[in-house]
Amino acid sequence: MSKSGFGSYGSMSAQGGASGGSDQPSEGGVAPATKTSRPRARIQDIIPCCVNQLLTSTLVDNVFKIRGIVVSQVSIVGIIRQAERAQNGIIYKIDDMTSKPIEARHWLGRDKVKQTTPLPVGVYAKVFGILKCSAGTKSLEVLKIRVLEDMNEFTVHILETVNAHMTLDKGREETAGESVPLAPSQRDDVRESEESLIRKEVLRLIHECPRREGKSIQELQTQLCGLSIKAIKEAIDYLTTEGYIYSTVDQEHFRSAD
Repeated sequence: MSKSGFGSYGSMSAQGGASGGSDQPSEGGVAPATKTSRPRARIQDIIPCCVNQLLTSTLVDNVFKIRGIVVSQVSIVGIIRQAERAQNGIIYKIDDMTSKPIEARHWLGRDKVKQTTPLPVGVYAKVFGILKCSAGTKSLEVLKIRVLEDMNEFTVHILETVNAHMTLDKGREETAGESVPLAPSQRDDVRESEESLIRKEVLRLIHECPRREGKSIQELQTQLCGLSIKAIKEAIDYLTTEGYIYSTVDQEHFRSAD
């Protein structure tokens, strides 16, 4: 476990590519140092997060903290809502529906940006970046951005996010005294973000099931193997109460109301 309380979720350099993972350099990767004056950065521990966690993180003495743990280099997955060229790069708005979209600035340099086509609006993308704050507004400085090739990657990201922040809690307990306890409101915000991610993924899996009887709880547990059956049933109860899904042949199978 790292000093931050997280396990190592992957390493990559600003030149693109992730060691030990499937992420490789692409057109969405950061330009080589010879083509931009911005300094190269390196990710050691990439912490998977949701946008709400980034936007509600605390900033003290230029250090960001989520739940009392220092965080800088993160990954998020969301829909590209906006993509615009700027003087030295491309500015994206990434939305994972846990809060308002976050701005992600992909610096490329003047020459490179003219040759680079922004990723299309409306697609899901995975972003590796460094959390920044300017004039009170938090944003990401993109190290790498790419379109998801498989929506299962979204499921994996959600599971990694929940697992990472559970590990964070454990790390805080083991290093008691290094940080101040969270206020109840902060704990509630984080819990709601995690629950929102789980609900959206359960709803997506149910919605994509073509069978008349719908998706079973057992199938959901298999696909969301990192989640407890309790968390899955809580998501189903919420979605049923709100009218997003309904039971079919029994109380173990569900279909989307859409």
